[in-house]
Amino acid sequence: MAKARLGQAEIEAAGLEAQLLAAHVLLVDRPWLIAHGDEPFPELAGEAILAARLSGKPLAYILGWREFYGRRFSVRPGVLIPRQETEVLVETALSLLDSTATVLDLGTGSGCIAISLKLERTEWEVVASDISPEALEVARENARELGANVEFVESDLFSNLNGEFDAIVTNPPYIGFDEPLKGEVALFEPAAALYSGPTGMEFYERLSRDAWGVLRHGGVLMMEVGYRQAEPVKGVFATLGWAVQEPVLDLSGVARVMVCTKSRDDSLAIFLDPSRVETLNQRYTIHNRGNANRRS
Repeated sequence: MAKARLGQAEIEAAGLEAQLLAAHVLLVDRPWLIAHGDEPFPELAGEAILAARLSGKPLAYILGWREFYGRRFSVRPGVLIPRQETEVLVETALSLLDSTATVLDLGTGSGCIAISLKLERTEWEVVASDISPEALEVARENARELGANVEFVESDLFSNLNGEFDAIVTNPPYIGFDEPLKGEVALFEPAAALYSGPTGMEFYERLSRDAWGVLRHGGVLMMEVGYRQAEPVKGVFATLGWAVQEPVLDLSGVARVMVCTKSRDDSLAIFLDPSRVETLNQRYTIHNRGNANRRS
């Protein structure tokens, strides 16, 4: 019944969501639920949870977590829900940076990017910042739960950050005020983490000016960008003298991550070998072809 009602509400993956909601009510994991499908189910509690989802409340806020890069991250209202496409930003940093680096995750939200990087590269020094105290509280909880030694700083962009970094990674707010969003995103997720301003480019414009003084010479700036934003973002950074690489594509073939170096000469980028971007895109292209073959 839950699957049917979710399907009627045009919720994608209605069957999967019905199972996750049921597992949440029963305080079990999904594999246990599948193996014990004949167990009694508390209908009253289930109805309340289902009603919350049908009202548009995001599944991650109901469950209290979202999986990201193979790990479970706690989330709650007031904190942006991690997205699968943001894993491309993590993969880009892991592929392009050297074995030792000082990395800043700007606008960390739940901490999913910073924590994933630190757990994958324990030798890196990782700092994570956010303007939201609520987000930082959740990020710290996730770091403790997952055992990641990340330094967290409350800061509006770079205002409270000291020193220089070898690399900056960021999934910034990049939605324009007039851009349409799914109701459950627009109504429930924090506006400050979604909207950049009237055009959606405001954060990138500010970042292009201010990040130069925070990166070491030859350092790397990696940014998630929205659909059709790669070229405008490239123009903003190139105009101010950044060396801009070809964008990294996500699994749908969309330009998802822009990579810039603090150097007016690509050969001076101390951490970035431009051929690695090409290799990364080739990897995603092969993955996309495999998916297309499986769908056909």
